[in-house]
Amino acid sequence: MQIIYWAHSYREEDAALNHHFGLLIEGSEQMIVNFDPPSESVNESKLQQNLSSCDGMVAILTWRPNGPSKYILFEIALALRSRKPLLVFVDDRLPSNVLPHRILQQRYCHTTYIRQIRDQVQALGQLKAAMGDPPPTRYQPSNSQQSCGVVGLSALDTGRRTELLRLIEARHYQTICLEETSLQNPLIYDQFEHLASLKVVVSCEDSLEESAIHWAGAISAASLPAIKFTIDPAFQFDPSFPKEFQPRQLDLAGFTALGEMIEGEFALLEQSFLKAEDDGTIDRYVKSVIAAGLSGRYQEGTRNHFIEVIMGHQYNVQGNNIVTNAGRDANVHDISLTQTWGELEGRVDLAKLAEELEKLRIAMEQRAKGPEDYVAAGNVAQARASALANDGPKVIEHLKAAKKWAMPLVAEVGVALVAEIFRTKIMP
Repeated sequence: MQIIYWAHSYREEDAALNHHFGLLIEGSEQMIVNFDPPSESVNESKLQQNLSSCDGMVAILTWRPNGPSKYILFEIALALRSRKPLLVFVDDRLPSNVLPHRILQQRYCHTTYIRQIRDQVQALGQLKAAMGDPPPTRYQPSNSQQSCGVVGLSALDTGRRTELLRLIEARHYQTICLEETSLQNPLIYDQFEHLASLKVVVSCEDSLEESAIHWAGAISAASLPAIKFTIDPAFQFDPSFPKEFQPRQLDLAGFTALGEMIEGEFALLEQSFLKAEDDGTIDRYVKSVIAAGLSGRYQEGTRNHFIEVIMGHQYNVQGNNIVTNAGRDANVHDISLTQTWGELEGRVDLAKLAEELEKLRIAMEQRAKGPEDYVAAGNVAQARASALANDGPKVIEHLKAAKKWAMPLVAEVGVALVAEIFRTKIMP
């Protein structure tokens, strides 16, 4: 069974098209679709991590008045860089040079695509043959602790360099300073082993050291998930592709910005991906897309609309209420967060809660001594950002992660709403 990365539009007007191709992928060729679950943000490492776990990609490139989606074009670029088998269904209104000609692609008519099923199934069969049946497993996977490479640390001062390493290690990664790895002798295999086994790389893009430039190119060529950031306030972003896939820009007035960045980027990297294996998933997915009322990008509240899809047929979404009947694939964590917020929503003013969380974050940072303390303070900062965005379930999620260290300070700081949340049943 092949696992497919499916790159497609989230616009309501494309829902029927998604439904059609989703059924073909899973029905005609018996391939499993991996979905990108909605999140508040996105980065390159998240997409690359998902693609690395798939056997190939199917992309649906739809026509839009201002040109095809740059997000989907970027996903196609990732597949090319990763040398993954790739099939793109292209709206025949798009110009002939929209993609390199060597890419396996099949044109479709936006009004009569359902009459072109034979051609579409044949194209999917070609993709399946390229992937193999079954696809080969990864050769000689690493049996060591998950590792994170770091590059460009010379651009940071000693304190922040040390703190960055601590924050990464607090997430249970073995850190490897790539610039300390010998590059002169190709018979010293460390440089190749790192490229073969690193799970992710954190890179400061401001370093001009020769070794940092070398590793930046090697990481890109190896298609490793990379979390990139810059501390240069004049950093030149490229307007020709989405900023979400470019380095995060940090204001290093304090350690908080660094902690928030690491927390947020790793949360995206480690996010669970939806695996659609039952016959009804595509239908639920399309209905959820329509219900979300998307205009091409994830919006506030989108995540809740997709819970039905993530849970499977034993869960139903009715407006903001979730009716559950736990099944073997249940994501109880997501349900609990939403249910808990449902109980608190009428009693918690999110604007006031955001003010309390800022007070709590300041107090935590003033007393922080080690990496776990800074990570906890970062979670409180993330909770504040979620409160300002009116995302109650995310507030609960971040506060749950921070409770162990934050709880003793609640009474001292005087944050009554935070204390009330900590008393809920999801906060053991």
